[in-house]
Amino acid sequence: MYTLVDSNIVIYSLAENSPKKDVSQEFIRDYKEILCLSHQVILETLRVLTHPKFKNPMTSERALKSVWTIVNVLTLLSPNLETILTTKELIKKYEIGSNRIFDAYLVATALSNSVGIIATDNTKHFEIYDEVKILNPFANW
Repeated sequence: MYTLVDSNIVIYSLAENSPKKDVSQEFIRDYKEILCLSHQVILETLRVLTHPKFKNPMTSERALKSVWTIVNVLTLLSPNLETILTTKELIKKYEIGSNRIFDAYLVATALSNSVGIIATDNTKHFEIYDEVKILNPFANW
């Protein structure tokens, strides 16, 4: 079974000054056969890495090159019609609004691609969802 990697893990793995860089790179390297990314994770990662408020922001070119080193070794998930319908149901079921809608969309992307695990350092964002299991690679760090 695949595990969907959240953007925070990808960001940590690429941020030069992240104290979690080594652990996140090791996690991606050691489990690349069962890890996957979504379009949303790629875009969120690019947004953060190039944001002026990010410590040592990257140029768009450098961020794209860096992110694609990971995209090229992991499985890529694509949203589909089921994704948006599942998002709608999750929003209703958990009474979600505001920025949390994007978390619901990520969960729906996983579910609509038969992925039942999300790897993240933001476990609080996903622990409300009964539909997926959460894996924090930094839990014992």
